[in-house]
Amino acid sequence: METVDTLPPGRVMWEANSEMNKYGTPMALMLFPYWSEGHPSMEGLFFESSLTTPFHFLNASEVSERPSNPVRGLDYRGFNMERGVEHLAVYNVAYYVSYTEAGAEAARAVGLAEVGTALPWRIFALPPSSLVDVATSVPAVWAGGGDFLDPALEWYDDVDNMDKWLVEDGPTDWIRVETVDERLVVVEDVAGSGIVSDVVSDDHRISFTTSAVGIPHLVKVSYFPNWTAEGAEGPYRAAPSLMVVVPTREQVVLEFKNTYAENIGMAITLVAVVGLGIYGYRRFRHQAVENAA
Repeated sequence: METVDTLPPGRVMWEANSEMNKYGTPMALMLFPYWSEGHPSMEGLFFESSLTTPFHFLNASEVSERPSNPVRGLDYRGFNMERGVEHLAVYNVAYYVSYTEAGAEAARAVGLAEVGTALPWRIFALPPSSLVDVATSVPAVWAGGGDFLDPALEWYDDVDNMDKWLVEDGPTDWIRVETVDERLVVVEDVAGSGIVSDVVSDDHRISFTTSAVGIPHLVKVSYFPNWTAEGAEGPYRAAPSLMVVVPTREQVVLEFKNTYAENIGMAITLVAVVGLGIYGYRRFRHQAVENAA
């Protein structure tokens, strides 16, 4: 933790291994954000509730000699650092932490630079990536029916074409596809390019400045219906589990806000608490009158 704390900010992914039980739990490295400033971990305590969970464990299988592969039904590709590096860029991961010598050797073999050592751990810097990417082609909207997770998994497995984005919904002028491969045939290139700057990510807020107004942007944070966008259309759920927005101005802000479901739930809770308070007070007054009589 102290060694990672000395490094520039960036997300951390580590090699999975059951031997980490000797630290109290194999999930011990979830503590990176607590003990190293600016180093969020790819895996956190409540990971079961995230759309990213299956994709995280696919990544873990590719960068670990002995992964746990806990999510059933996934097409795990096994220890393959080249695929792992490509997939970790999708999630803007800055550091890979190896636990075994096999993990360290695989990282060196693909050209990753070792930036820290605290044996048995070795820390490697991944190729630079950004929290927000500008599209090079118009995203394809899934129109094949069923759960979007299935085409998202198929999209993620094709590491050579992850720049051809697939989304669950989008503007009417975006192409619709009924198979994942169809997007490779009917894809439309985006005219021009853009620069994203001033990217700031907080617990409930993401902001950035872009010169590519009107062009789709991929925001590498897990999609959830509570996210709202100012200065952009969307967000739209995108494969693998992220968000796409279309800026309508240079400054874009995404905020995680309560929906009507949370507001109704809190209102019901407040009414129930007040009701219990009134009931308790009336019971107390009634008891007091009986005792006085």
